[in-house]
Amino acid sequence: MIAGAQLKKIFESARIGRMQLKNRIVMPPIGTYFEEEDGPVGPRMISYYEARARGGAGLIIVEGSAPVLQCAIPRQAVLGDDRLTPGWRELTDRVHKHGTRIAVQLMHATWEDRVGRFVQVGPSPLIVPTRFMGLSGQPPHELTVQEIAERVGWFASAARRAREVGFDGVEIHAAHQYLVAAFLSSATNQRDDEYGGPVENKARFLLEILRAIREEAGQNFPVWVRLNAQEWGVENGVTIEETRRVVPLLVEAGSQAVHVSGYGAGPYMTSAPISDTPGFLVPLAEEVKRVTDVPVIAVGRLDLELGETILRDGKADLIAIGRRLMADPDLPHKGAAGRLDDALPCIGCLECINRLAFEPGSKGAVCVVNPAMGREDEYQISPVANARRVVVVGGGPAGMQAALVAAKRGHRVTLFEKDARLGGQLNVAAVPPFKDDILYWTDYMVGQLEKTGVTVKLSTTATAEVIAGENADAVVIATGGVPTMPDILGTDAPNVVTAQDVLSGKADVGPHVVIIGGGTVGCETGHHLAERGKTVTIVESLPRMAGDMLFMNRRRLMHALRSKLVNMLTGATCQEIVKDAVRVTTAEGEQVTIRADTVVIAVGYRAGQQLYQALEGKVPEMHCIGDAAQPRKMLEAVDEGYRTGLAL
Repeated sequence: MIAGAQLKKIFESARIGRMQLKNRIVMPPIGTYFEEEDGPVGPRMISYYEARARGGAGLIIVEGSAPVLQCAIPRQAVLGDDRLTPGWRELTDRVHKHGTRIAVQLMHATWEDRVGRFVQVGPSPLIVPTRFMGLSGQPPHELTVQEIAERVGWFASAARRAREVGFDGVEIHAAHQYLVAAFLSSATNQRDDEYGGPVENKARFLLEILRAIREEAGQNFPVWVRLNAQEWGVENGVTIEETRRVVPLLVEAGSQAVHVSGYGAGPYMTSAPISDTPGFLVPLAEEVKRVTDVPVIAVGRLDLELGETILRDGKADLIAIGRRLMADPDLPHKGAAGRLDDALPCIGCLECINRLAFEPGSKGAVCVVNPAMGREDEYQISPVANARRVVVVGGGPAGMQAALVAAKRGHRVTLFEKDARLGGQLNVAAVPPFKDDILYWTDYMVGQLEKTGVTVKLSTTATAEVIAGENADAVVIATGGVPTMPDILGTDAPNVVTAQDVLSGKADVGPHVVIIGGGTVGCETGHHLAERGKTVTIVESLPRMAGDMLFMNRRRLMHALRSKLVNMLTGATCQEIVKDAVRVTTAEGEQVTIRADTVVIAVGYRAGQQLYQALEGKVPEMHCIGDAAQPRKMLEAVDEGYRTGLAL
């Protein structure tokens, strides 16, 4: 891996058509739902993108925007209405102030509003279990040749409007099983007319869009395509051989770059290696680069150092960095200055996508490690007029974040932690598979606390007397939660341990394990033990395993547990823990006895408020945050710590 001080190629200038870029860092289009509910671009979305421009990205591609209102899904930005142009103009102006180029991705998500009712459309009336095609349970409406021509016009008019409001180029979204991608794939396109059959015919819709854009928006207006170079887990999906034939056609039709993505259905959608292996899609970009001379954009969990290697090896010309720029918009400037240690790391948790797409009532994308994302104006860290003495008790995510923000504002901060290292529950949360990236954030926070002058007292038990003796102006209690023990006979047996003890290595675990509690912690602990060769049964009283997890992470975890032959009992009740076994009533009412050399308790946490209660009335100001207030997830803990630091 190339060291930060050796980053050079990625900071060289580049071109897409006539568009000159100051460096080769591209922020790819990532949905945020930061748009106003009625479609216009508003202050939240503008501030979000301006922060990434201010941070030094060479090109920002705004998230997939509908070419017309008719095909706009709820809360999607739209380019097809002149009434909405003032917000777009302000966005492009604000980004241009920082020397960054800005393009917009034009996307038809396969849904259309037809007389007040959303209807799915596609190349063929097929119910295909991919991301969108057929999700409604009804076959999509097969677009007629006349309707295809109309949608080509939508894209062309939107591109013209994009040029008029100040965008430097447009990207056509032909990936991830949206409408244009559906035409390119035999899995979703089984037409027998000029838009189906041979590769050249399946590409016709996209080729017509490119030519129409060049005609209406101008021959010199940069336009390019993002496409699936390959589809995995999709019967009759796009192959790299087909892509090699399609790319030259796209370039001939006017595509001035190719943004190379891929698509995986089934376990390929959210399981390793696609989600977890940095650079997994780069070989596809390399294949595309072999058949074209236009710039190739590589994507797929890339960072500056890996991007530098890809560029030096000639595998791509531009590097798309998405979630890492969500985590730290200043990443380019920090990389250019040789300060990668100061870059807030993305931990690959997928919460940004999960909460956006699958959480009812979502207010937009979130970032676990960057609470200010999407709230850049509201969450500004400004210096205080009067520095105060602040004591934070607990070095988990909430405590560390509160201490750091308070110190950045100018307060004198002391942080107490009873363990020998900071991190709290993150140190055990990072143990299961897919989770070790959490430690990057912990290491980052440790370094930042040191740089901001926070006094950290490790291996120190902060009693009420100790804290009261600090004479602090404000005290923040972030002591975390305490594992809950269920009301089951036998929990006091010597072979009964908590998931926390298992993951921390404090507990010895036998070959046959029963885990009581099938939430996130129980299932992740089961995965960890199954990877170590244990025979694992998870007993969950609810009808769904890991029901507290959001979709993408849960899907990946369930696939992993099944592949490891973990026995999962839902709707089951643990009646009693006996010697070397657990007695369980199944969802069907059957009484079963399951061998258990070790029984692991993972039924949740309760707030640890003893210190908070002991200090009430003894300090001038006190805040209780994180799991000490209410057990939740890392997202809520970090956000609460950040807000507390701002409030001090």
